Amino acid sequence: ARHAFIPEIMPPVLIKDALHFMLSIVDGVRDMAILKYDMASDGLSLIDLPDVRSNGLPLKDHSFIPMAMGDGNLGFAQVDGLTLNLWSGSIQTGAEGLASWTQHRVVDLQNLLPIQNPKESLRLIGSVEGSDIIFVTTDLGIYQISLKSLIWKKLWKSEKFSALIPYMSFYNPQGIFICPFLSDLVTTTLK
Repeated sequence: ARHAFIPEIMPPVLIKDALHFMLSIVDGVRDMAILKYDMASDGLSLIDLPDVRSNGLPLKDHSFIPMAMGDGNLGFAQVDGLTLNLWSGSIQTGAEGLASWTQHRVVDLQNLLPIQNPKESLRLIGSVEGSDIIFVTTDLGIYQISLKSLIWKKLWKSEKFSALIPYMSFYNPQGIFICPFLSDLVTTTLK
């Protein structure tokens, strides 16, 4: 029997009008794919991952994430040991609508990030949509890496995070309050 589930520790990625979820498929052997939910058409489609196994690269938990690239296309990041492999995808207009993947960059993280124990597995825990920024945990903490400039910043000293969803902005129309106790506070302050 074939079963599929969306790992709850990996948030979806929004690209244009579609959410992209990692999908774990179990059919005797565990495999992964990307499930695309197009909100405009209310349709689902399956996108194959880059063929990393043919290059001898493993697909282990926390070793890969889908991401929204700066150009608005779907991207895929995968870490193997201390090497970060980056793919960019483009959606075909053919009958199947599958992505074709191009590996466009390989980054040596050992020479980029401070790593105390090189035998510890690095984990990818999130990305910033549309900005080419990813989040990686090492044995020394959580780091933000700009994939364009390869400039990193340490965010947290603990590595015990499963996923990181960055807060970029929040829109709250004037006069509408999310929290009732804040509306009383603001109304009292404005009078």
